[in-house]
Amino acid sequence: MDIHESITSIVFFATFFGICYLFFTTRHRERMNLIDKGIPPNVPRAMDHPLRALKNGFLFIGIGIGTVIGFLFQEAIGPGGEYGPFPYAVGMAICGGLALVLFYIFFGRKQQGGSQG
Repeated sequence: MDIHESITSIVFFATFFGICYLFFTTRHRERMNLIDKGIPPNVPRAMDHPLRALKNGFLFIGIGIGTVIGFLFQEAIGPGGEYGPFPYAVGMAICGGLALVLFYIFFGRKQQGGSQG
Protein backbone atom coordinates (compact mmCIF):
# COMPACT_ATOMS: atom_id res chain seq x y z
CA MET A 1 0.00 0.00 0.00
CA ASP A 2 1.43 3.34 -1.05
CA ILE A 3 1.74 6.22 1.43
CA HIS A 4 -0.70 8.33 -0.60
CA GLU A 5 -3.37 5.63 -0.39
CA SER A 6 -2.87 5.41 3.36
CA ILE A 7 -3.15 9.16 3.83
CA THR A 8 -6.27 9.26 1.65
CA SER A 9 -7.92 6.52 3.73
CA ILE A 10 -6.99 8.19 7.01
CA VAL A 11 -8.30 11.58 5.85
CA PHE A 12 -11.54 10.01 4.60
CA PHE A 13 -12.28 8.20 7.85
CA ALA A 14 -11.23 11.18 9.98
CA THR A 15 -13.59 13.42 8.01
CA PHE A 16 -16.42 10.90 8.36
CA PHE A 17 -15.81 10.64 12.10
CA GLY A 18 -15.69 14.43 12.46
CA ILE A 19 -18.98 14.91 10.64
CA CYS A 20 -20.70 12.21 12.73
CA TYR A 21 -19.29 13.69 15.94
CA LEU A 22 -20.53 17.19 15.08
CA PHE A 23 -23.95 15.85 14.09
CA PHE A 24 -24.51 13.91 17.30
CA THR A 25 -23.12 16.56 19.65
CA THR A 26 -25.23 19.28 18.01
CA ARG A 27 -28.34 17.10 18.22
CA HIS A 28 -27.62 16.40 21.89
CA ARG A 29 -27.22 20.11 22.66
CA GLU A 30 -30.47 20.95 20.85
CA ARG A 31 -32.35 18.31 22.81
CA MET A 32 -30.89 19.49 26.11
CA ASN A 33 -31.94 23.07 25.30
CA LEU A 34 -35.47 21.88 24.49
CA ILE A 35 -35.64 20.02 27.78
CA ASP A 36 -34.39 23.11 29.65
CA LYS A 37 -37.18 25.16 28.07
CA GLY A 38 -39.79 22.56 29.01
CA ILE A 39 -40.50 21.33 25.49
CA PRO A 40 -40.51 17.55 24.97
CA PRO A 41 -37.72 16.74 22.48
CA ASN A 42 -39.55 13.99 20.57
CA VAL A 43 -42.58 16.07 19.55
CA PRO A 44 -42.66 16.54 15.78
CA ARG A 45 -42.48 20.19 14.82
CA ALA A 46 -44.64 21.82 12.17
CA MET A 47 -43.13 22.30 8.74
CA ASP A 48 -41.64 25.73 8.30
CA HIS A 49 -43.21 26.03 4.85
CA PRO A 50 -46.47 24.19 4.12
CA LEU A 51 -45.80 23.90 0.37
CA ARG A 52 -42.21 22.65 0.63
CA ALA A 53 -43.03 19.26 -0.90
CA LEU A 54 -44.76 20.91 -3.86
CA LYS A 55 -41.80 23.25 -4.37
CA ASN A 56 -39.37 20.32 -4.31
CA GLY A 57 -41.62 18.46 -6.76
CA PHE A 58 -41.52 21.42 -9.15
CA LEU A 59 -37.73 21.57 -8.80
CA PHE A 60 -37.20 17.87 -9.53
CA ILE A 61 -39.58 17.94 -12.48
CA GLY A 62 -37.64 20.92 -13.83
CA ILE A 63 -34.33 19.09 -13.35
CA GLY A 64 -35.73 16.05 -15.16
CA ILE A 65 -36.94 18.15 -18.08
CA GLY A 66 -33.54 19.91 -18.14
CA THR A 67 -31.78 16.56 -18.32
CA VAL A 68 -33.90 15.54 -21.30
CA ILE A 69 -33.24 18.89 -23.01
CA GLY A 70 -29.50 18.48 -22.37
CA PHE A 71 -29.60 15.00 -23.89
CA LEU A 72 -31.49 16.23 -26.94
CA PHE A 73 -29.05 19.12 -27.38
CA GLN A 74 -26.06 16.79 -27.12
CA GLU A 75 -27.57 14.44 -29.68
CA ALA A 76 -28.35 17.38 -31.99
CA ILE A 77 -24.76 18.62 -32.04
CA GLY A 78 -23.42 15.21 -32.96
CA PRO A 79 -22.32 11.95 -31.47
CA GLY A 80 -18.80 13.27 -30.75
CA GLY A 81 -19.77 14.46 -27.30
CA GLU A 82 -16.97 16.99 -27.11
CA TYR A 83 -18.94 19.09 -24.62
CA GLY A 84 -19.12 16.34 -21.98
CA PRO A 85 -21.75 16.89 -19.28
CA PHE A 86 -22.03 20.64 -19.98
CA PRO A 87 -25.37 20.49 -21.89
CA TYR A 88 -26.90 18.41 -19.08
CA ALA A 89 -25.73 20.83 -16.39
CA VAL A 90 -26.96 23.89 -18.29
CA GLY A 91 -30.33 22.29 -19.05
CA MET A 92 -30.84 21.22 -15.44
CA ALA A 93 -29.85 24.63 -14.07
CA ILE A 94 -32.09 26.58 -16.44
CA CYS A 95 -35.13 24.32 -16.12
CA GLY A 96 -34.71 23.88 -12.34
CA GLY A 97 -34.53 27.65 -11.87
CA LEU A 98 -37.50 28.15 -14.18
CA ALA A 99 -39.49 25.63 -12.13
CA LEU A 100 -38.74 27.54 -8.91
CA VAL A 101 -39.77 30.82 -10.55
CA LEU A 102 -43.02 29.24 -11.76
CA PHE A 103 -43.68 27.91 -8.25
CA TYR A 104 -43.26 31.41 -6.87
CA ILE A 105 -45.53 32.90 -9.52
CA PHE A 106 -48.30 30.36 -8.93
CA PHE A 107 -48.12 29.81 -5.16
CA GLY A 108 -45.83 32.39 -3.59
CA ARG A 109 -48.13 35.30 -4.29
CA LYS A 110 -51.12 33.45 -2.85
CA GLN A 111 -49.22 33.14 0.43
CA GLN A 112 -48.64 36.90 0.48
CA GLY A 113 -52.33 37.73 0.32
CA GLY A 114 -53.62 37.77 -3.22
CA SER A 115 -52.39 38.16 -6.73
CA GLN A 116 -50.44 41.20 -7.76
CA GLY A 117 -50.31 42.11 -11.20
